[in-house]
Amino acid sequence: MDGLNLFASFSFTHSDRMRIKLLSLATIIFSVTSANAQFNHTATTGDMRNFASQTSIVFERNPFSKKGNVVGSQFLFKDWASGMVTNKEGISFTDGLFNYDKINKNLYIFKNDTIFLVNKFQLQTIRLRDMTDSAVRYVLEKIPSLKTDDLYIVVSKGTKYSLLKEVTTKFIVANYQTNGIASSGNMYDEFKDEYKYFILFPDGSSHPVSLKKKSVKAVLEGEKEKVDGFYKANGEAEQNENFLSRLITSLNQ
Repeated sequence: MDGLNLFASFSFTHSDRMRIKLLSLATIIFSVTSANAQFNHTATTGDMRNFASQTSIVFERNPFSKKGNVVGSQFLFKDWASGMVTNKEGISFTDGLFNYDKINKNLYIFKNDTIFLVNKFQLQTIRLRDMTDSAVRYVLEKIPSLKTDDLYIVVSKGTKYSLLKEVTTKFIVANYQTNGIASSGNMYDEFKDEYKYFILFPDGSSHPVSLKKKSVKAVLEGEKEKVDGFYKANGEAEQNENFLSRLITSLNQ
């Protein structure tokens, strides 16, 4: 897919002004720096030097700002975040600011007053961190046993098992209706997130799982004794994402 075709498939929800250029990771020239230390990553890192192909398009000045009565966001962060991007060759860079579009599954880099759209087919790992709250951070990875073009949020990663999350964001237009007696729907537009979970096994296979006890036990049948022990010890805890993440961590110990 060339740069022009990749841009043709891209659209923001709003429509102010900002230059956007397509960035091809495979053709970036890097110089070694120590910037990767903040993420404990061993790949070579460096600055963007030149681009094999680039195209420009005009979009909004602040793509993350909400306009009107809108709940949620199509982006992972409310503003630009710090981060590290690694391509399939294991080469990384940290120079610039980042944000991830959950609807179009695209990564954007802000550098030198320009927004760059990364060629997602060359991505392997994205590491992002909120600059105002270091506790808010995400790692997204491509998983060979899942969709090859999508990146999955790594909730918990270990030597044996890992917990992955796929986020799907849908834009729902305000649909409020009333007949004067009864009413239904919402008076606001909404970006609604939906999640699917997967457990990555030691052999690299991925298994869909829900947060329900029955589903978890079925997927982890081979670890029955440990799983039963964890549920017995944590029976009063809410069975949410954090609960499943702690279970996966316990299986890796």
